[in-house]
Amino acid sequence: MANIPLPWAAPTVGYTSYLAAELNACANNKIVLGAAIDNETNLCTYLDLELYLASLDVSGQANPAVVIYLLESIDGGTHFDTGEDGVTADVDMPAQDKIITKMGMRKDTGAEVKHLIKTMIPIPPGQWKLAPRNKTGVAFAGTLNTLYYRTYNLKAVTA
Repeated sequence: MANIPLPWAAPTVGYTSYLAAELNACANNKIVLGAAIDNETNLCTYLDLELYLASLDVSGQANPAVVIYLLESIDGGTHFDTGEDGVTADVDMPAQDKIITKMGMRKDTGAEVKHLIKTMIPIPPGQWKLAPRNKTGVAFAGTLNTLYYRTYNLKAVTA
């Protein structure tokens, strides 16, 4: 049996701004629910995320991070697995098994811009939403925060 190389295919969905103003001044421990992303036609298998946070001071915080949940729908986007927009009580948060990544960040001596990137996150077919949760210990800056994404597949190459 011959080995089939699996190079990267061009992104099916290019670099896309997903959440912006919704993240501005996001309080610590707050979750922000994004709009549905339709992967029913493209059937991509991987997701890359980039989170841009403007002027964030986490110097006094222990283990600052942003946790990203993926909330699925199997009925064509009518119902999504639990998640509330703008709620801080843990009882209203998605279950732990909905976490697809935790974007940790290094601490510095003061406020600075943060660029957090995670790649090759496996994603399901169908429709789903992303929901970042601020676990940095401080509120995000009042402007210029954005979560970007792109989706893609590996491509089988035959000789």
